[in-house]
Amino acid sequence: MNQTEVLSPPAADTVRETLAECRAATLPALRTAVEGLHPRLARISAYHLGWCLPDGTPTDGHTGKMLRAALAMLAARAFGASTASAVPGAVAVELVHNFSLLHDDLMDADELRRGRPTAWVAFGRGPAVLAGDALLSQALRVVTEVRGTPVQPATGAITSAVDAIIQGQAADLELDGYPVDEVDTDDYLAACAKTSGLLGGCLEVGAALAHAPAPAARMLRSAAWDLGVAWQIADDIESLWGDPTASGKDAYGDLRSGKRTYPVIAALRSDTPAASRLAVRLSATEAPAEAELAALAGLVMEAGGRAEAERTARRYLDQALHTLSRAGGEAAAVGTLTALFRHVLARHQQWTTRVPTAPTAEGAVL
Repeated sequence: MNQTEVLSPPAADTVRETLAECRAATLPALRTAVEGLHPRLARISAYHLGWCLPDGTPTDGHTGKMLRAALAMLAARAFGASTASAVPGAVAVELVHNFSLLHDDLMDADELRRGRPTAWVAFGRGPAVLAGDALLSQALRVVTEVRGTPVQPATGAITSAVDAIIQGQAADLELDGYPVDEVDTDDYLAACAKTSGLLGGCLEVGAALAHAPAPAARMLRSAAWDLGVAWQIADDIESLWGDPTASGKDAYGDLRSGKRTYPVIAALRSDTPAASRLAVRLSATEAPAEAELAALAGLVMEAGGRAEAERTARRYLDQALHTLSRAGGEAAAVGTLTALFRHVLARHQQWTTRVPTAPTAEGAVL
């Protein structure tokens, strides 16, 4: 991901306008779906989404750019569906996404999201889990109640996405327990299903609501799967070298918690002196001290972990774009989808600004 890969101004404008349009179309129905939950669970969900404070006081916060809703809508448009007919799919994928985030924050013990305490920190573990369950149930309700559309393809897309998320999260939890000398990229790719599965569901449910041919829907899902891998790797890069004030993420959060991210795995497999030093430190029983984190990130970079992660993310994005170009559909919508795919990596790049210093002999013992 070099500077030449940043979106050109016209493409960036198209993405911005599309995201704003899709968000505006989806948000009212999303609010209605959340308000239909039990009042306690509705408040937890609204807080998680950035709509209110823990006591329910409304805020100016928002749900984010709602990339997944936009993916669903553009897939539907590519095969002739109107924005209105695509809204249930867009709402459903946003509900599924936030169900997964509520659970993921708890399983990963993440205490911040978008610069605020996560829902489990604010409301407790049990209520946060139950709110996530409620969002998942509501997602299935939204797609099954669509009138004039065969239910099976749309609900099948959502349930397949949820299954992939669960399989991927299970692989992710298992991955973090592997000794450093056993972890491999294949294990990492299995864990990517939690991201790729949902993105595939976004495009597939949009295609289903537009009555797209089954082969086209499968190709869209395949393209989104590769996009998800690129996205996850880019997110890993951002976690190590991103600007926390821009991304809202905890600086060095993945290193602090010992997660086996792609840059770390690539560094450990590099057969370099830096990889050996990194393996020794990551194999230690005690967690790294705060003062060590920048030095550890420096070792990952020195061992080639960042460069290899960037190359791999680029390769998966190229595969995704190639498959997308063969799926068919209306040219303008597919063109906007292509720009949105590129935006996924470009937005991470603009936040990835911190370059750690290399570890020194006087620093932490690594």
